[in-house]
Amino acid sequence: MTIAQFTVGELRDMLDNNPLELDAWQVVDVREPWELERASIRHERFCCTAIPMATIPLRQSELQRDKKLLIMCRTGGRSTQVANFLVQNGFEQVYNLQGGITAWSREIDPSVPTY
Repeated sequence: MTIAQFTVGELRDMLDNNPLELDAWQVVDVREPWELERASIRHERFCCTAIPMATIPLRQSELQRDKKLLIMCRTGGRSTQVANFLVQNGFEQVYNLQGGITAWSREIDPSVPTY
């Protein structure tokens, strides 16, 4: 199964230039709480739902089926696994943030630490 990829450049463009489009999306960060504290996307229009990967099966009800889901993690590995799980469980519009927070740091905002 191939999960659609969404680049950090596309995310930045949406945040900066198409803020109304954000209403159609739910961003889900599947990293652990300590990871979110260490490195997160800082943008006035950015918000995400934090659900650690291991709890996704128990917390699916927090995901909005009527929105596009953008799943993110540190480098894209865990988010790809979560995206696959969600598609297998009936979610239809699921995207992986390619390269995760590390790509955001390297390509968009170098003030965000890598780890």
